[in-house]
Amino acid sequence: MRKFIFLAIILFVFTANAQEFKLTNTYDVTNQRTVGQEEEDTWAVDVIETKNPEKSIATLNIADFGLLDEIRISVLQEPALEGITEILKITLEYNACCSSTKEFYYLVGEDGVIALPSIKNEYAYEPISDIHYIFPNQSFGKEGTILRAALQYTETYTIKDIKVLRSIAWNDDDFDTEDAITAIN
Repeated sequence: MRKFIFLAIILFVFTANAQEFKLTNTYDVTNQRTVGQEEEDTWAVDVIETKNPEKSIATLNIADFGLLDEIRISVLQEPALEGITEILKITLEYNACCSSTKEFYYLVGEDGVIALPSIKNEYAYEPISDIHYIFPNQSFGKEGTILRAALQYTETYTIKDIKVLRSIAWNDDDFDTEDAITAIN
């Protein structure tokens, strides 16, 4: 029983100090339009600030638009990165024979917006592992560093293991030419 109480206290401390992405209506998607041939089923949408629709944050090219189930926009406030006020995450969720997500991350700061490489996760059955960015103010975050990590889960969907795939020291802006990263289960 003492071990359980001790573990519960430690978990509470980590949870209280860590932040997670929260759904927001500060941003929205608009201007849905086709890209190239309609047979390709690729569409473009603009990500805008809701209160300032003229201000475009990014343009997303969405492949297989007909299979798109949902677009979620969430924000991580005060990510503990110098000059960055928030991190915008846009999740595209597809559900067909198997489900998949594609996540776009944008660091919003005083000097503009910086895009991180997108991440794609595919799930055949139950999510055993997936890939995410971990920022300094989140659980398992590292000061002054953006981590791209593969998270493995137990049967009860708790994190069993974390494998760091890439560690990006903040102020290293050499990540805009990389291809999307994919985790397949």
